[in-house]
Amino acid sequence: MRHGNLSLALTVLYVVHMKHVTASEARKNWFKLLDEASNGESIAINRNGKSLVLRLETRKKLEKTPNYKKIIQVPDADNADKWGWKWTERGGLTPVIKK
Repeated sequence: MRHGNLSLALTVLYVVHMKHVTASEARKNWFKLLDEASNGESIAINRNGKSLVLRLETRKKLEKTPNYKKIIQVPDADNADKWGWKWTERGGLTPVIKK
């Protein structure tokens, strides 16, 4: 969109609703707030000018583990519980099979 010599970019406003409660209110209604958060509500608990946010975190984020196969390039990395590492000045860090 142009207005005279100025080019105005179209902006998008994203409004997020968040429930705000005091720490005293949170203490009195703790289980109700937990139920609301588990249903997707974001809740800010305000105390001494600071806010603590209570919100649902999905399992997908928690279960995601990094793939170390590109970093650890040793034979048979899936059996890492059966071998360890040995450091030598000449050979550096090398895998060693545990007995």
